[in-house]
Amino acid sequence: MNRPAFIALVSLALCAATPGMAALSAARIAGERDTHASTLAAGGISLDQAVQMAQSRFNARVVRAETANEGGRVVYRLRLLSADGRVFSVRVDAQTGQFE
Repeated sequence: MNRPAFIALVSLALCAATPGMAALSAARIAGERDTHASTLAAGGISLDQAVQMAQSRFNARVVRAETANEGGRVVYRLRLLSADGRVFSVRVDAQTGQFE
């Protein structure tokens, strides 16, 4: 399969998977809401803000986002897909908004 056809196929698959990504379990959503609330109360950024920042900075689309607690601090783990088909991950400190 040639590269343009492969990229088109991956893009279509990701578009089809997007609705499934929105269907997170109720428990996970509640847990993330609690984490976001405590982070925002402390002056941090939300997961939505981190996604928008990453998409803008890297000119790529976030295809997966999750919240993690690493060493007592909240970190957003984001997986991105670039226009040329490259998949990469970044971490964003929820308190400072800095990329790691």
